[in-house]
Amino acid sequence: MSDPRRDAVLVFTDEADPEGAEDSMSLLAEELSQLDLSHVRQPTDGPAPDGTRAGQAVICTTLLVGTTSAATLRALVALVQDWLARRNSGSIDMTIDGEELRLTSVSRADQRRAVELFVARHAAREADLPDA
Repeated sequence: MSDPRRDAVLVFTDEADPEGAEDSMSLLAEELSQLDLSHVRQPTDGPAPDGTRAGQAVICTTLLVGTTSAATLRALVALVQDWLARRNSGSIDMTIDGEELRLTSVSRADQRRAVELFVARHAAREADLPDA
């Protein structure tokens, strides 16, 4: 059977609190770890700059999240929406297979419509995968 896993790239931006964005992403990563995702990790951006001790530079406002099905994608989006609503600021750009969805603190109805279209397109792709 074909492997339906794919990475979702989450990029958090908060113009109201840019200094707190890194801490906020750590809190989101903790919440995401409670979902049935194949992984939640911060990507690295190659070697660290000269003069630093770290092996690789970490991008702290970005997460790579492994989705395994349409159900995990829906759970991921719902959790991100809830997290943004509780923060009441910022936005998350979610990219899967080159397609981007921006989640913000706009009305839940508008977000719900955008999410339904986004998930439906990716669920349709999953259904099109051959079974081995």
